[in-house]
Amino acid sequence: METTGIKGLGALVISFIIYLIDVVNEAIVVLVFFMLLDVITGLMRSWVTKSWDSTIGFSGIVKKIGVFIMIGMAAAIEYMVMAAGQDPKGLMLLGVTSFFIVNEGLSILENCAQIGLPIPAVLFNALAKMHRDPAGKELRLARHPMLDRIDKKELLKENEALQHQLLKQKEEEKKNEN
Repeated sequence: METTGIKGLGALVISFIIYLIDVVNEAIVVLVFFMLLDVITGLMRSWVTKSWDSTIGFSGIVKKIGVFIMIGMAAAIEYMVMAAGQDPKGLMLLGVTSFFIVNEGLSILENCAQIGLPIPAVLFNALAKMHRDPAGKELRLARHPMLDRIDKKELLKENEALQHQLLKQKEEEKKNEN
């Protein structure tokens, strides 16, 4: 209960500071919405492609937290400029946030393409080019083809059969010892 109180107090203080420096604007709301859509389409993609990987999912969450840290840095610099008597008119914060909105939009588009939704050829080709380094090497992780052939239910049945067989062997060993 004490931890919850500390977290609640921290959230209250941070919310008040954000209110005072007027950091929350429409662009950040759009960014949060796009991040939510990216997570949802990413989960859908992993389900459709049968490539569920918690490590990739966790690293995506860490990156999204890093995005907010960078936006916080831009807001702090903008606040510093305002304190010096200049009016940046929110352009720095808007620029950083807009960059990440575009980034999330591309990620949503990639997820939708991998799910199998029809993507215009121009966008599909652009996405394909983005995933190659200048030497033409593919940067995206490819799923091993053997994983497509593995049926999870069959694997579980085989595992149960092996466990049953091991139990029988142990029982026979005990009988032979006596």
